[in-house]
Amino acid sequence: MQKTLFILILCSLTLLGSIRGPLVAEEPPQGEFTIGLSMYSLRQLFRSGELHALDYPQFAKNTFGITQVDVWNGGYPPDRKEDPEFFKELRKRADEAGVEIFLVMAGAIDAQGKLKAERLAQAEKFFPYVENAVVLGAKYVRVFLKAPGGDREQALEFSKETLLPLADYAKEHGITIVIEPGASEWSKQGQFLADLAASLDHPHCRLMPDFGKMKEHDPYTGTEVMMPYADGVSAKTHDFDESGNQIEFDYDRLMKSVVEANFTGIVSIEYEGKSLPPIEGVKATQKLLQRYQK
Repeated sequence: MQKTLFILILCSLTLLGSIRGPLVAEEPPQGEFTIGLSMYSLRQLFRSGELHALDYPQFAKNTFGITQVDVWNGGYPPDRKEDPEFFKELRKRADEAGVEIFLVMAGAIDAQGKLKAERLAQAEKFFPYVENAVVLGAKYVRVFLKAPGGDREQALEFSKETLLPLADYAKEHGITIVIEPGASEWSKQGQFLADLAASLDHPHCRLMPDFGKMKEHDPYTGTEVMMPYADGVSAKTHDFDESGNQIEFDYDRLMKSVVEANFTGIVSIEYEGKSLPPIEGVKATQKLLQRYQK
């Protein structure tokens, strides 16, 4: 009788544990990164004239409490995109607000030229972004890479050849180039960019995983393999559910790779959704990222 009672109690406890187990939520991974803001998140405000680029640093601090921001030339006044005085004034406004412009966004560097001279000339087109970064006090210039299609080894070789002069020029100015996925099929793949960074082995040419830019392939593995070479992370968001989760991606999985890489840099909010207005979308992304901060 006692033996039967013991077995019944043991079975009951086992059943209770199996019922309760799934109800205990696993704690999200947490790290010591800083949350930054991408200017592109507020593109609607700049395009409509509701927000001026010179007011952006103070706006970011007052509205979101964020003091690390990047800048994007699509948010600049159209007639001042190449005006040195504009960049000096923007730096002054940022300093007065206690905000650091940490990164300058640039476009796609084209490594698809058939002639070596064509590829090398591409690097020079990005020198002004490096010079603007110096004026703004930024540490990074972000580029996309338009790698040639077809043979993978040739794509790597042409990409290295194109990026090396830009990385060297950036080094001379104390700036680091970070490559974000996108602009070509090869460069949308995290493993390709990780192999490129490893092959370049240049301290002033690093990577910047973007969760959204790798969705056609595998953003989870892509982020994981890029993180050892990452100097920044772009936290792409679109739409959220009622619990504040990003619908399109499993942020726990993505941020686990960021945290486990001991990344202590800037994870930058890049809200691209349409269901929420820009300010609310940034706040929703900020709240999501705060789950993963210690």
